[in-house]
Amino acid sequence: MVDTKKLAFNPAVELSYLSVKEQKAVAETMAVHEVKPSHSQAKRLKKLKQDEMLTTDIIRQVLSEEKKPTKSKVDENGLDESEKYRSFFPASYSTRQIDDIIIGLLTEWKAGAA
Repeated sequence: MVDTKKLAFNPAVELSYLSVKEQKAVAETMAVHEVKPSHSQAKRLKKLKQDEMLTTDIIRQVLSEEKKPTKSKVDENGLDESEKYRSFFPASYSTRQIDDIIIGLLTEWKAGAA
C-alpha cells in the first residue's frame, strides 16, 4: 500500500505492529470508507493493540473520525471551503464521497443544460 501511495510511510510503520488479521481489518475499513489513517490514528491503533483493546469495531471507529483539515481555504464570503457543503451530507461521508456526488450532479446538470 505504501508503494502504491494508498498509505503513507509513517502510518504504515505503526500499523506493522498489528496482527495480519488486524491489518486486514484496517485495509477493509480503508476501502469501504475511502479513508487513509493519519499517523496519529495509526499510533492510537498500535497503542490499543498493546493494551489488548483493539477490535474490528474500534478500528472502524478510529478510522471514521473526522480529521482536522491541514490547510483551511476560505472563500470570498469567509466560508471554510472544506466545510462549505458538509452540512448537506451525512457525517459518515468522506470528502471523496462528497466530491464524487457533487461532480456527478454537476455533470448531470451540464448535460441537461446543453
